[in-house]
Amino acid sequence: MPTPNNLNSIEIEFSAGYFSSTPALAAEALQRSIRRGSNVWLRPLGGIVVADGPLQISTQNVGTRIFASDIQRASIAGGLISNRLPYAGFLRYANAALLFLSENTNAQVFLNEVAISGLTTSTTAGRLRVAIDNGVGGYNVFDAGFDKPQLFPGDISLVASAGVKGMSGFIGVAIVPWRSKTNAWGPPSDTQYNNIQPGTNTVIQLNTPGAVTGQDGWIIAGTRWGDQSGELQVIRYAYLTPRGTFTATNGSVNLSLGINTKFTVDLARGDFVAIDGGSYQIATINSDTLATLTTNFTGATGAGKTMFIDNFAVEYYDAELGMSITRDVFRPPRAAGVLQYAGRVFLWGIPDTAGIPTSLPTGNTIMPMLDSNPEHVGLLFIVTASGSDLVNVLAGDSPMYLMTTTDLEVVANTGNPEIPFIVRTIAEPGFKSSTNGAMYRDFFYGFNNRPLRTRADANIDVEFAQPVWSDMEFWDATRVVVAVDPENEAVLFCYDNGTSTVIIPFMPQLGVWGPPHNLPARLFDAQIVNGTLYVTLSNGANVRVNQWEGGTGTPGSEMYVASQYYDASLLNRNRLKNLKASGKINTISVFAALPGAAVPDVRNLGQAAAIFPFSNFDSLEPELFTNIHGNAFAFRVDFSDNSGRFEKMIARGTPIAERK
Repeated sequence: MPTPNNLNSIEIEFSAGYFSSTPALAAEALQRSIRRGSNVWLRPLGGIVVADGPLQISTQNVGTRIFASDIQRASIAGGLISNRLPYAGFLRYANAALLFLSENTNAQVFLNEVAISGLTTSTTAGRLRVAIDNGVGGYNVFDAGFDKPQLFPGDISLVASAGVKGMSGFIGVAIVPWRSKTNAWGPPSDTQYNNIQPGTNTVIQLNTPGAVTGQDGWIIAGTRWGDQSGELQVIRYAYLTPRGTFTATNGSVNLSLGINTKFTVDLARGDFVAIDGGSYQIATINSDTLATLTTNFTGATGAGKTMFIDNFAVEYYDAELGMSITRDVFRPPRAAGVLQYAGRVFLWGIPDTAGIPTSLPTGNTIMPMLDSNPEHVGLLFIVTASGSDLVNVLAGDSPMYLMTTTDLEVVANTGNPEIPFIVRTIAEPGFKSSTNGAMYRDFFYGFNNRPLRTRADANIDVEFAQPVWSDMEFWDATRVVVAVDPENEAVLFCYDNGTSTVIIPFMPQLGVWGPPHNLPARLFDAQIVNGTLYVTLSNGANVRVNQWEGGTGTPGSEMYVASQYYDASLLNRNRLKNLKASGKINTISVFAALPGAAVPDVRNLGQAAAIFPFSNFDSLEPELFTNIHGNAFAFRVDFSDNSGRFEKMIARGTPIAERK
């Protein structure tokens, strides 16, 4: 019997990654790749560790859609629509307000799997909603933006001899709806002009219409004296309910002892206000905490009072006018999604500026929301180069990627204010689901009937998918989710077959594929929240949020890795004599290919020539002696739990010179 030092050796390692598309007997250059495997991760230098399973973190059903809301998980209720996810979008704006929309109407929104009372999608499909923290654990929720208000000549009255600023000439005023918490303001009303005669010292009184839901103030706008060009500038930002509380005393004109009041900003001399049901007019504003009425307060004396302005007084010098008010402000149209890119909010999937017909869940237009005026859009819009409808829009560090039904396009910023964006096609064909693409380290990874990756200024790379093409060849793209696993530095290509999900990871840092992960559940959507990947999984009718790799194993799934077939021609009589391995291994199976017989399938342990039990301890295993004949050998390593690990293995056989 030869000693180990006299044996030829084959080192078994997996540095070439998962290559399931190789022939049954792989070329020598591919013999160090993985032929088959399940629920294990490939590590640098060919090491293998068992993957952790998902961890269910929701105790109730949530929607199929999941989004990142800063460090919170946001889910929007609603199931699949014809095997695709409903179009939806969600983001936290300026670390305060929530902006969201969904194809599903009146759908509950969950934050960290908790249903928030009143936090629901609009009654209109695709209508953008705004939610503002109410300070007591909930949100005030309303449809985004404002429509143009109406201000009629009869809403304006002139009070002669009441002013002190001597306004003169044709002077126009308009009102603009305002939401202070997002600083959103809508389109101005038509401008109403009055010809104010010199020396009358007239004050203009405005009787404004009722506020709409979510509106807490008006911007009062005016023209320069004698200017009929239509240009409007801000006169004042007027809260409907001025800030803070104060003390009013029966029989006194004084409003005093203000707490958090800003009377010098929030009030104007001549405003009509309601206090405790009574109507009064402001006479003077002495400071932020002290003002007077023209008549005595008739209500009960007390502190903590508030007021409501129901008639605004307008009087100003030209030099007091503020920023210009544009009329090119519009309530956002219905859309398929919302995202933030380069600090700006974009709506995408708008078929036309009139809104989405109910028969079309998406369209071919993108509109940036106004940078200085949240919740509204202007005249700028972007249309896909192909004219095809959008499926999703992904924002990278530099370009914006447009996934359409016929192609992949990129949007680049030109720096030219007249033509700020240019759109061009970089790949065909198109995509079938909003989940068919993901961004990772400036690369776009997608699935348009086959895997692809690209950078905006680079050629499309489809060759990187050659190793796994046989696994993905018959995947239905409507059921494919492309996701990023930041902790394992992997891009996951996930396929829901209707009952379970197979996930094949690409490892960008290693430049190779890893073997599949198999989940006994359907995977619908994925999102990175605070650096961790979360997925929505379904076992039957239940849809729950799961933390990817947050559990301790994948129930009912095999955990193994198998090599390609190694050429045994260097071994005399093609005989395997012993094995030596290290790691935490349950069993090692040897598969032998023989002339004239079908090559054994390493997925089937019943076709193994021999199965050797190991200690299942994290250790250097004792050397195993055997005598297996074969023209080629493959080796399968199985693990018993998620602590399994493989480092290396040496297979030895009788050298050609040995005749014993």
